[in-house]
Amino acid sequence: MKRLLVMAMCCLWFISAQARQQDKLTTLMNEREQLVMEYQFYTQQNSNFWGKKSKADLMNIIETLKKIINTDSDLIAAIKEASIKKVAESTVESQREGKMTLQDQRIISTRMADLQSQIKMLQTSIKQRERTIKDLEAQLQDASELRYGKDKVISVLTGACVILLLYAIFLQVRLSNASKKVRKKKAVK
Repeated sequence: MKRLLVMAMCCLWFISAQARQQDKLTTLMNEREQLVMEYQFYTQQNSNFWGKKSKADLMNIIETLKKIINTDSDLIAAIKEASIKKVAESTVESQREGKMTLQDQRIISTRMADLQSQIKMLQTSIKQRERTIKDLEAQLQDASELRYGKDKVISVLTGACVILLLYAIFLQVRLSNASKKVRKKKAVK
């Protein structure tokens, strides 16, 4: 009777662990889908004055891609954890029963191969996203340098305008002083 109760408790524990793992994977997949939609939204934004991506747009894209990479890393970890748990559960079950059939080994090998291929695809996706992030950071740097160059030109022109204004004021003062001297000379004659 006690053994039956222990077996029932073990079964319930395994079932609840599997349900929690499935919930985690579902949550991560939903989160990733939301982030991908957010990325697509930001890539469609062209809110710059010239109709191109602004610095804020590029920063949002980069942040979203970083979040996607982090979510992909979490997904990889969850898939690895799930595969480890599945392998561990199958090993425990085979030891308890005392034998493991060739068909079970093939199923596990297939599952492992599927999970490894999924991991490879996710890693490839992460590498592509990292390349995209680097490209976007380079674009952001170029935009900053272009803006800095324009700011330098504006500063130089502003300085030149101030100097010309001061020179015009100086000439005006000099002209008024000269006209006062001419009036004084005419008044003296």
